[in-house]
Amino acid sequence: MTITPWLASFMAQLWLVQTSFLSPSGELPQFADSIPNVTVPVGREAYLECTVENLGNYKVAWIKLNTQTLLTIDTTVITRDDRIRSTNNNFRQWYLHIRDVKEDDRGYYMCQINTEPMINVKGFLDVQLPPTIQENGTSSDVIVNERSSVSLHCSATGYPKPKIFWRREDEKDINLGSFGTKSFSAAKVKGNFLNLTHITRTHMGAYLCIASNGIPPSVSKRIMLEVNFPPKIRVPNQVIGASPGSDVILECKVQAWPRPLTSWVRNENTLLLANSKYQLTEVYDSYNIDMKLKISNLQKEDFNAYKCGAKNAFGEKEGFIRLHPMATIQTPKKEEGRYIYNQPRSKELQGLINSSLSEKKNPNVPTTNSLTDKSHLSPSDRERKGSVEGASVEGFEKMNNDVGDKIYTNDRNIVSYFLWHCHILSIL
Repeated sequence: MTITPWLASFMAQLWLVQTSFLSPSGELPQFADSIPNVTVPVGREAYLECTVENLGNYKVAWIKLNTQTLLTIDTTVITRDDRIRSTNNNFRQWYLHIRDVKEDDRGYYMCQINTEPMINVKGFLDVQLPPTIQENGTSSDVIVNERSSVSLHCSATGYPKPKIFWRREDEKDINLGSFGTKSFSAAKVKGNFLNLTHITRTHMGAYLCIASNGIPPSVSKRIMLEVNFPPKIRVPNQVIGASPGSDVILECKVQAWPRPLTSWVRNENTLLLANSKYQLTEVYDSYNIDMKLKISNLQKEDFNAYKCGAKNAFGEKEGFIRLHPMATIQTPKKEEGRYIYNQPRSKELQGLINSSLSEKKNPNVPTTNSLTDKSHLSPSDRERKGSVEGASVEGFEKMNNDVGDKIYTNDRNIVSYFLWHCHILSIL
């Protein structure tokens, strides 16, 4: 026999009445407190607590009010829902357990005692739902032409009601367009709609619709916005010089969408293909393309005009580069890190100094080791010697400056020393 919820409730209440009587203390049962409201995310376990004083041999039953379904009597489960069970703590605190909570479990629950008349208390079970994005109410990938407008829409469900905001997947600011003389952008835009006007290529990219209501996990949908426009080419170096036999790289930077067909042409009529002579590479970044042509072992015929081209359904563009030969630069001949000049070397200079000193045998002139010793000079010689030293300093500085630009640093001190001695000897 099939037991309907109404019949089960009737039979249970009849049984409760038949088995009820006063507690040993002679007092009727009563509820110590109301049932606290409970909030739980879907999929978790919920329990409601009912506290009873003086229960005696009376029975406690749990009923779901909105469906009038008898769930348990005492610790006996009446419903066929195996997620339900009832427990108690010393017959005073009674718990209704609901495992793996569903959205349909939301509602009021009643704890009832089979007194005459029956008494009860109610509590509310609130079931929270994480956000879910509705595919039917949300935009899919969009393709538009430059300078047009677009409105992206996102819809989500959940409990509590989710909040929606937009951001770019690459974390760049969203270009909201210009109003008057000002341009506006934002990292995030709140609301179900994202309205973009005067679309440019900078709007192109992936946008994320993110829904959140505080119940994890938050969810998002990726919407790709593609912007069609004709190719544009920028040539960083339009004239390039290189030496015969060397390698050279020509470069063109392209912007285009849809992705264009690209090519390299030499002298207006020779289409270049990848081989051991020519290496063609392309690096893609959204609508940006970095085109490079590497030419190995330059020969006479390689010095010519080159053209890079890009073409898609919305137009085509060309960029031009001139490659010309460069003369080989001859580096100056060096010897042990010095430039070579027709100047006497260090040993030769020292020999000239020694020779000049040996020819002057004036006893009044000090030797090279006692140039500053004036003790053996007469008063007139000391006066003449002082004027000579003054003159020699000025002569040394002038002559040292004259030859300083021609003589390498390593020889400068030796030559200056030689000139200073020669000047003194000529005066003496």
